[in-house]
Amino acid sequence: MDSLFLLPREERRVLAGHLWVFSNEVDWKRSTRPQPGDSRLLFAANGRPLGLVDCHPNTLIAARLQPELSVEQPNVSFWIERFSRLRSERQRWLGASEYCRLVNADGDRFPGLTIDLYGSHAVMQAQTAAMDRRAPVIAQALLEMGFQGVKLSGKSHSRELEGLSQDDQWFGSPSDVAWVPVAEGICAAAPIGAGQKTGFFLDQSDNRKRLAPLAQGKTVLDACSYTGGWGLAMAQAGATGCDFLDSDATALDWVRQGWERASCRGNFGLHHDDVFDGLRKLAGEGRQFGVVVLDPPAFAKNRKTVDQALIGYQNLSRLGLEVLEPNGILITCSCSGLVDENDFHQSVVRALRQKKRSAKLLARLGASADHPLHPSMPETLYLKVLVWAVD
Repeated sequence: MDSLFLLPREERRVLAGHLWVFSNEVDWKRSTRPQPGDSRLLFAANGRPLGLVDCHPNTLIAARLQPELSVEQPNVSFWIERFSRLRSERQRWLGASEYCRLVNADGDRFPGLTIDLYGSHAVMQAQTAAMDRRAPVIAQALLEMGFQGVKLSGKSHSRELEGLSQDDQWFGSPSDVAWVPVAEGICAAAPIGAGQKTGFFLDQSDNRKRLAPLAQGKTVLDACSYTGGWGLAMAQAGATGCDFLDSDATALDWVRQGWERASCRGNFGLHHDDVFDGLRKLAGEGRQFGVVVLDPPAFAKNRKTVDQALIGYQNLSRLGLEVLEPNGILITCSCSGLVDENDFHQSVVRALRQKKRSAKLLARLGASADHPLHPSMPETLYLKVLVWAVD
């Protein structure tokens, strides 16, 4: 196998445990230039071996270490053994492994690979050219583990950067939707056939269960609701009514089906609109809610947009406060990995000052336990959830 060499002193992050190598850290004159998706043996400038890396010479992240791999193309047995081990971990951590994230990319030491489980089906995101090459073997391993179908999800910003197809591909039997438990006796739709991400946002599973009791006896606004995971969990916990706001009409139809399947009680409302416009309309109508959940998609797609994203979070929080009744609960979320948690915190504080409202911070939360973080990679700390009691 050909080699990839780092420039002098550029091995320090790798030796500290980080799994990414940036293009300006590579000695391209000394290295055999790879094709996108090729694997190489990585060496420090002094010849010290550092491990196997997946390469893409045309992107900012030129190489990703694969500490679990000893060969470029592992066989089915390798993946079955690793996935069985990871599933056992999820069972210990969560008490269940039927609906969870099986592989969390860098956090599970498999950069470029994400796999979510939805009962009898699995959805895989191969976010790099190298993992895309391995996808058929990975899918075969999952099928041999007993899953009826495996979807390779094609739509992602990472795949676009790597020059990969944006089309979905099924192995085994396809499925349109799974119903994911969000509280005892209530499920939200995970449209794995044509939904967002892998079909659902499993990273908020623990947070929904933990925070749902705060809505008992209160009305709820679930903004950027998608298929309604937050609001449905809060309805089960005793909310007196739930409104759902989202720009995706199909997602709101799934909300309606989830509400009807669970025979939820209380007032029920659907609002098809952009979250900013929708909040302004609700405020203009004089609507007030006891709990407001703001769980938008990532605002920062790259480092150049971080400042703009923080302004967006501030404006969103301000609008959320306009429809939050006195002594209410505001749940603010950011899934932008490039946004620092403290900066996100301050964006909400600025909104509180704008609206002249005082608050107490009840909790700072992150992703569920099936989304482990890599201890040497702050980039894996992407989900930030702040819970505020607002006067």
